[in-house]
Amino acid sequence: MIGPHRLRRKLEAKQPVIGMMVGFPSPWFVDMLALSGFDFVVIDAEHGSIDPGQAEVMVRAAEGGGMSVLARVPNVAHEILRFLDIGVLGIQVPHIHDAEDTRAAVDAIRYPPHGKRGLATITRAAGYGIDVTAKDYVEIANRELLCCPMIETVEALQNVDAIASTPGVDVLILGPGDLSNAMGHGGDRTHPEVKAACALVINRAHAHGRWVSQAAYDGEGAREAFLAGADIVIPSPMAMVTKAGRDFVKRATDF
Repeated sequence: MIGPHRLRRKLEAKQPVIGMMVGFPSPWFVDMLALSGFDFVVIDAEHGSIDPGQAEVMVRAAEGGGMSVLARVPNVAHEILRFLDIGVLGIQVPHIHDAEDTRAAVDAIRYPPHGKRGLATITRAAGYGIDVTAKDYVEIANRELLCCPMIETVEALQNVDAIASTPGVDVLILGPGDLSNAMGHGGDRTHPEVKAACALVINRAHAHGRWVSQAAYDGEGAREAFLAGADIVIPSPMAMVTKAGRDFVKRATDF
């Protein structure tokens, strides 16, 4: 059943948090991430190929390793519900442009009176309704689940205060690649205007009492993100594995 978890606990303790975005179905890879010391995984159901059935096995693997699990799911209430019911502990919601989009995401994630999520206590998230009352489950879910709208468009950047101040939001997710492309910089995350936009989001999120997550592609980039004020950093497994693989091949053949 949903309860206190590592990601929220570390955020509340003001400790840096590191997760990994996983876009392919692999409980084995989730096990490896847990052994490597990651705090959580994000199951990518937007760009990835993972369905709720595959995700449930990955959730079990993460829980076994002491990690929290989020899912990136399009802002469609029924799709969000399917991933929440298997036990993910929060939703990253892409394509958020304004307060109206944000409110729709909150409504899909929170139970009344804080949202409009439909209640079923026969789900894995609710412990199948065996030992916990519906009332207690609703209270725990509303307290522990994380609502994480993504800031990845110019419109979202312009509306960042309205998004961050929406009741029920916990974390703003910076999408610097998409944001760079939307700003006309072709995905260049290092462009000064993109860096300034990221700094603005971090500032406004913290001003409204929200945490901020930012992507990184290596250890140095993650360190820079934390130093810039991010509370969470999410690297790419493709970038990490490719870098490690190329370094291995180079070192092994450099004689």
